[in-house]
Amino acid sequence: MSSASERSAAIAGAMRPYRLTVAERNFWKAALLTVACIAFFHSIYFVERNVFQHHPRAARFVGESTEAAMRYITLPHIIIGFLFLVTSRNNQTLRKRAWMFALLLVGAALCALYGWSGGKTNVFFYTSIYLYFLVHELRDEAMFYVALGDAPPIADRAAFQRMVRAMIALTIAAVVAIAWIGVPFGLVPHGRGFIDPSRPLALKVALSIAPLVLWGLGTHATVAYFARGLRGGVRELLHLHAPLFRLMAGSAAVLGLSLLLTQRAYSLIVFHVAAWYVFASYQFSRNRPSSTPRGWWTWMRTDRNGFRFLHIGMVVLLMAIGLVWVFGFGKPPVLNWLLAEESFLYWTIMHITVSFVPR
Repeated sequence: MSSASERSAAIAGAMRPYRLTVAERNFWKAALLTVACIAFFHSIYFVERNVFQHHPRAARFVGESTEAAMRYITLPHIIIGFLFLVTSRNNQTLRKRAWMFALLLVGAALCALYGWSGGKTNVFFYTSIYLYFLVHELRDEAMFYVALGDAPPIADRAAFQRMVRAMIALTIAAVVAIAWIGVPFGLVPHGRGFIDPSRPLALKVALSIAPLVLWGLGTHATVAYFARGLRGGVRELLHLHAPLFRLMAGSAAVLGLSLLLTQRAYSLIVFHVAAWYVFASYQFSRNRPSSTPRGWWTWMRTDRNGFRFLHIGMVVLLMAIGLVWVFGFGKPPVLNWLLAEESFLYWTIMHITVSFVPR
């Protein structure tokens, strides 16, 4: 049995308030920034609909708040991300250039497949893109966790990366399993053709919960596998990397809340951009250049104020172009490749695919 002093220490530890890690604090800052961005675009929507009395079918700058926020905030992120990728000193080697070129080809092939399959009219491919994006977001949250110094010392980085990939796969599986719950009962749009509604209730219940049961078994087996060699087993693994698991669960929750509150997955993408903006601003603040940057691009590439000027400036510029596109020329096809809603997912596919360049 434990001594009285040990019990007192345990009670004191349990009562001590939990302090968020840097990555978790940045997560909540990104969540607040996401809400602020969507609220900003919703205010434009409100003015267009209620002050200018623009009909829902008329040309409008903001047709839907989260969708407009996604396009006008994420496109600068995609462009800046690619520019930073190709100008990074770490990516000047022939090997990294080959990776970028190969992934650009893969992204183009995925875009062609998405377009050939019917684009948004194909529910399977359309949904898969947002799951693909969730993979992208989860990978970055794991990177934030390590880069910000919240991870414990990692002796075997290859094993840690395998665990991260396994946790990402389990998170995606959890999202799919939860989304499936209503399908056997015909409660999910586009999913009513999967199950005959005349089937017995017991069968519907079994089909509904079976994926969650399988997910639970798979999660237990996976966590137990990666806990091998730890003296405290599964409990120690969960304690060691608790912030990482919370960040991944939080990202999945952002997607779930987005679907629940807006019936769209767009807010997840806005959140991802906000998370990167907060992360980059924090890193630039922590690692200030030792000398004054020479040239505009170096300033924007290495200084926090320069980065913010570049990102916010591109958002403002894109919104100005969008205003002219909508009201000045009536959405001419020449700019559809950049600003049209149906074009955005092609940009997204390319962005996610190129991000797989080894870090």
